Amino acid sequence: MTSVSSSNSSNSSVSSDLLTKTGMGGLVSGMDIDSLVEQLTETSRAKIAKQNQKVQKLEWKQEAYREVTKALTEFQSKYLDTLSKTNLRSKSTFNTVVASSSSESISVSTNSGSYAGSFTVNSVTQLATAESYTGSAVSESVSGKVANSTLSSSDISTLTDKLFGKSIGITLDGTYRAVTFDNDFINEIVGDGTDQNWTEEDFTRALQKKLDTAFGATSDSDRVVTASLSGGTLSFDAPGSQITISSVDSDTDTLTALGLKSGQTNKIKVSTQLDQISFATKLSSTNVRTETAANGATSEISKFEFSINGIDFSFESNQSLQSIMETVNNSKAGVTLSYSTISDKFTLTSNTTGAGESITISQSTGNLLDVLGLNTASETNAPVRTAGKNAILTVDGQQIIRASNDISVNGVNISLNEVTSEEVKITMKEDASDLSEMIHSFVEDYNNVLSLMKEYTSAKSDSDYQPLTDEQKEEMSESEIEKWEEKAKSGILNNDSILNNITSKLQGIMYSTFDGYSLYSMGIATESFSSNGKLTIDEDKLSSALASDGAKIREMFSGENGIASRLHTVVQSAVKTSGAKGSRGTLVEAAGVESTMSDTQNSIYEEIQRINNYVKTLTSRLKDEQSRLWKQFTAMETALNKMNSQSSIISSFGQNSY
Repeated sequence: MTSVSSSNSSNSSVSSDLLTKTGMGGLVSGMDIDSLVEQLTETSRAKIAKQNQKVQKLEWKQEAYREVTKALTEFQSKYLDTLSKTNLRSKSTFNTVVASSSSESISVSTNSGSYAGSFTVNSVTQLATAESYTGSAVSESVSGKVANSTLSSSDISTLTDKLFGKSIGITLDGTYRAVTFDNDFINEIVGDGTDQNWTEEDFTRALQKKLDTAFGATSDSDRVVTASLSGGTLSFDAPGSQITISSVDSDTDTLTALGLKSGQTNKIKVSTQLDQISFATKLSSTNVRTETAANGATSEISKFEFSINGIDFSFESNQSLQSIMETVNNSKAGVTLSYSTISDKFTLTSNTTGAGESITISQSTGNLLDVLGLNTASETNAPVRTAGKNAILTVDGQQIIRASNDISVNGVNISLNEVTSEEVKITMKEDASDLSEMIHSFVEDYNNVLSLMKEYTSAKSDSDYQPLTDEQKEEMSESEIEKWEEKAKSGILNNDSILNNITSKLQGIMYSTFDGYSLYSMGIATESFSSNGKLTIDEDKLSSALASDGAKIREMFSGENGIASRLHTVVQSAVKTSGAKGSRGTLVEAAGVESTMSDTQNSIYEEIQRINNYVKTLTSRLKDEQSRLWKQFTAMETALNKMNSQSSIISSFGQNSY
C-alpha cells in the first residue's frame, strides 16, 4: 500500500487551479516561482485542507448516526408498532392458545382472553343480515314508436321497403352484431305470398329470427335478446344484460324509421353525469341555476338534496352517479349505495347487521331518490325493504342471539359463515411455538442493534489515518483508498454520548424486574461481561416459562409499564422524525433522516454548512495571497530585467572607450 504519513494527510487539498499564475515564471531570476508561491501559501492551503477533513469526518459521523437510526427504526416497526403482527405492546401477541373448528361453516380465532378448553355449537339457525332498500329498474327501456297505433299490413309493407338492405347495430354486453334487413327477413314476413295480411306478429317473428341468428340462439331457452313490435311500439329486451342500439355507417334514417336513436341502452353508466343519463323517471328539481361556460354557452344545473340516517347530502346534475355513490358510502351515514347492472336497480344497505330499523331516508329538494327508486315516502314507486335479522345459534344447548355474525364465546372469536344443523366442535389448545419463535427473533434483533451501537462507541481512532485529500487519492488504488478510509472512519463515534445514552437505557430495561418477574426468570440473560450486554437464551428454561408463566410473561412485555412500552419510549426519543426542529429524536436532531424535513434540519448539516462557508472565505484569501505573491515576484523579475539591461549598456560603454 502506498505510504501516506499523518503530516501529509493534512496537506493542501486545494485544486491546482488556485495556484494562479499572473506573472513571469522566473525567466530572469532563474527561480522556480511556482514552487515558491506554493511553499509560501502552504499554511493557508493547510487550513483549507484541515476544514475539508472536518467536513469529511462530519459526513462519516452523519452516515453512522443514520445507520443506527435505521436499525432502531426497523426494530421499532417490527416489535413496537401497533400495526405489526409481532407487536410486543399488544397482549394478544402473547396469547399461546390456538383455536380450531371442525367445520368451515364457522371460523374461529383467539384473543387475549382465550384459554384452553372446548365447546360445541349445536346449530346455527339464522345468520345476521343488514336492512336494505331496493328500488325498481332505473334505466329507460330500449324502445321506440314506429307508429301511434297498431301497424296495418300496408304500414308493414311500407316499413319493410324502407328497411330493405339496411342494417342496425346491436351490442350485447360488449359483443357487437350487425342485423341486416335482407331477403331472408322479408321472406320470413311474407311467407309464400298467398297471405298478404301481414301483422306486427309477422314483423316480430322475422326480426327475432335475425336476432337469434346474430347471437347464436337455437331455441327459446337460450335466447338472449328478444324483440317485439306491438301497438306501433318496437322494443328490445335482454334480461340481466346490457343492450345498446347504434346506427351503421352513420345511417340514422333506419333507426328513425324504427322509432329508435343511436346509443339507446337499457343500462345506465354510473360514470356518466346525472343530466346525461336516460332514466326511466325524468330528473327534476325546483332548485335550478344557470352556468355559463368559457365559450359563452349556458346550461341549467339542478340541485338535489336528501338525508340518510340524519346525514345531509347535496348534489348537482353535472355530477356523476359514481361520485354520488362514493360520497354516500364514505360518509357517516353508515350505509352502502350500490347499483346492479344485472337487475338495473339501486340498493341502499346498512353497514350494520341485526334486526330493527337502521336506515331512515328523507328527500328535501329535487327527485333524485325517486329516479333511483329509493324514496321510501313515494306512494307509487317506493323501494322494497328487506328487514335485517339477528344471528341465532345454540352453544352447548344454550340459544344465543346476536346482531352480528362475529361474536365472542368463551374467549374465542367466532365468525358464522353459513346456517348449519350439524354440531361444530370448537377446540382451544396451548401452543407456544409461535411465541417462542418470536422471542428468539426479538432477542436476535435486539443483539444486532446493541452490537451496532457498541461497535461504534468502542472503536478506537488512529490519528495516523486522516481523511485523504484529492491529491493523495490520485496516487492510490481503489482498494487502498477503501482500506485507508475504513481505518480513518474508525472511532468516529468513540464513546459517543448519544449512543451511550441509548445503549444504557435499553440495557437498563432488559435488566429490570416487573412485579418480581424478569427476562432472567424466563431464561434470557446477558451472555458475559465481554459480550457488551448481548442476550442469550436458555432453551429449557424458556420452554418451561412459556408453559407455566404465560400471564407473567405477557404482563412483563405488554403491561402499561412493561418492556415493550419502555423500549418504545426510548427508541422513539431517539428516532422520532415528526414535529418541529428541536422536538425530534436525539439521533434525528444530530444527523437527520433522508426524505424528511430533518434531512437539512440537523446539527451536523448545519456544522457542515458553516465549515463550507468558512472554506469559501479561506479559498478567497488564498487566491488573494497567491495574486499578491505573483505580483511581487513579477515586480522582482521586472526589476532584475531592467538592471540586466542597464548593466549591459554600461558594459557596452566600457568596450567602446578602447
